[in-house]
Amino acid sequence: MVGPLPAEEQLAEALAAYPPQVRSLMLEVLTLPDEERAKRIGQFYADPRSRSFAELLIDPEEDPATRAVLVGMLREMEKQMPRGS
Repeated sequence: MVGPLPAEEQLAEALAAYPPQVRSLMLEVLTLPDEERAKRIGQFYADPRSRSFAELLIDPEEDPATRAVLVGMLREMEKQMPRGS
């Protein structure tokens, strides 16, 4: 069995650095239908306090394959999270 690619390992490490609530919100937004997702990202971007979060979500919008990998990783992390976290 082949392990994750170095880029995927780096992405997993970067995601692990975020609190579970942030990862859950990322997953929620990234799995919205296209129009709702764009609107929600725009709302985050419009608020200076959440602009950097919006920028994290914009990059995967430009590459559906990256978004799919990111969603898969976030779902896996959520499964491994203890309930009540």
